[in-house]
This record gives sequence, C-alpha cells and structure tokens, in this order.
Amino acid sequence: MSSNNEWRAGEFGVRPVRVANCSGYHGDPAIEMYKQATLGDVDFITGDYLAEVNMANNAEAYARGQHPGYEATALKGLELSIDTIAEKRIKVAINGGALNPEGLAVKVAALVGEKGYSLKVAYVSGDNVLPKLGKHMPQDRENALAHLDSLNDHVTLTPETYIFAKGGGEPQEIVSANAYLGAHAIYEAFQHGADIIICGRASDASPVIACAWYWWSWSSTNYDELAGALVAGHLIECSAYVTGGNFAGFGAFDLENFVDPGFPIAEIAQDGSCVITKHEGTGGMVTVDTCKSQLVYELQGNVYINSDVKAYLEDIEMDQVGEDRYARPKSYQRR
Repeated sequence: MSSNNEWRAGEFGVRPVRVANCSGYHGDPAIEMYKQATLGDVDFITGDYLAEVNMANNAEAYARGQHPGYEATALKGLELSIDTIAEKRIKVAINGGALNPEGLAVKVAALVGEKGYSLKVAYVSGDNVLPKLGKHMPQDRENALAHLDSLNDHVTLTPETYIFAKGGGEPQEIVSANAYLGAHAIYEAFQHGADIIICGRASDASPVIACAWYWWSWSSTNYDELAGALVAGHLIECSAYVTGGNFAGFGAFDLENFVDPGFPIAEIAQDGSCVITKHEGTGGMVTVDTCKSQLVYELQGNVYINSDVKAYLEDIEMDQVGEDRYARPKSYQRR
C-alpha cells in the first residue's frame, strides 16, 4: 500500500482538499479537464461523463465491436492534460470508462508510458449486471425487476411501463444494465497508490466522496463526514450547473457571463463541510442562489440517496463567504 506521505507532503490531511470537476455529462468538452488542471491549484480532478442515454445508445454498437465503450471526451481530456497532471501531481477519478473502463485504462496507461511518466492507472469495474438479468424486459408486474421502491406499497409501475416492455407485441430486448457503484473501490485504488482511476457507472458524486475519504483518512463508518462529501459531490457533479448553468435568475446579470462559465471546485474540510468555488477569472458565478438551484436538482425528497451513504438535507444552511465562494453547509443531518 502506498504511503500518503509521498504525496502532498505537509498538506495531506491538514488543509481542505480541493476537488475540481471537469465534466457533468457526455457533452461537456474535453478542454475543461485541461482548464481545471492549468488555471489554478487543485488536488483532484473528477468527472461525470455518463447518463443512462449514452450508455444505452452505445451498448449495441459496443457489443458489435463498433464502439470503444468508453467516452471519447474522457480520453481526449486526459491527452490534453496529462503533462500538467504529472507536473502538478494531480490525482484523477472519472467515470468516463462507461461500458469499457478497462479499455480506457489501457489507453491511458499507454499514454502515460509514451510520455515516460510514473503515474499509476487503475480501473473500477463490476457495474455491468446485464448477465444477471433475462434477455428481455419483464412483461408483467409479477416478473418486474426490483427497483428502489419495490417494497413501497405507495409506488406502482403504470400499465404503460409494460406496454413499452412488450414493444408492440414483441418483447423489448435489454441492451444494457448497470448498477451505480460507490466510492469504496475508488478509495481503495487511491490507497494502493493509483494516480488516475477510470470507472464505469460509478454514481455521479462517488468519485468526489472517494477523494475526500482518501485525503482525510476517514473510516467507512464516518457517516457524517462521508455524507458531507456527498453533498459537496452533488453540488459540483453537474459541472457548470452550480456556476450559473442551472440558475433561473440569469436575467438580472450580464448574459455574457454565462456564455462560458467556469467549472466548479469543492474545498472539503475534515468534518465534511465544503466551500464551492471556481478558478479566478473564469465565467459564471458561484452564489448561494446558484448553489441552492443545484442542491435541489434531481432530488425527490429531503433525503439524498447515494451508493455509499445518504444525506438528510433539512438543516443545510448556506452563506456567501467571498466573491464566487459559496458558504459551506453549516449543519445538516447525515446518516
């Protein structure tokens, strides 16, 4: 196991860790990884490249050998950034491996070798659960696949679900099925000295959780701290959403500021609280309002469920602590 003392000596586990996000979905440009690496100091770069749509869209082509299975922008981002990553010793955890994390890891390892760097590349797999399912979508309620609300008597799938599954009479074939992996394997890879970690369908916030977990040497039962990192990860996981892209109050500001918003950075403290910011001089903004807009994005209640931990959000408080520095959640229940 690699010693933490060899990386960020004197800073590791002392000051808040700076985690930058470079992608929020498969359409974000590769250059954003390079910007996050070069425009200021960060310790980690994370990126979420996946949505259910691009994994499913690419699955059949990948099975036919007509698609590499991973996201091209993830590889391009690393190609653009690898020199700076090596020079600044920035660690990377991204889920751009998509359907083929091993394949992308092999490509990245070859790139590292060509450059003569000593960076260790790892990948996380195990999210593909298609072999565990039948070939076709279930045709009736009795054979429905288990889901998050399967045991909730107040939630039932509509008849239209099964009409869709029958596909006009012929059963619909399942082309992809992936579980949302959490932070554990990413954390373990960091513990064993990995510098660049390629994941498949890791949940959006889990790479951020893993970075903070590794930096602060938390235990797997430090639920409050891990849930705090989950909130930080949720705030930055959608890239420029938190820097103005998901903000309905744009009419009160100079619209030029929203053309090329900077991507976010989370400064995560030992207790799991965070400050959200961005590199100085980049577009967009970080305010309490932009952060509130992102906080409630994709939530279905006051509990945010993740593969690793869940965060109870009733008591989150936000303050503005400086220009483009959103105040961290002061308090929230984390279980």
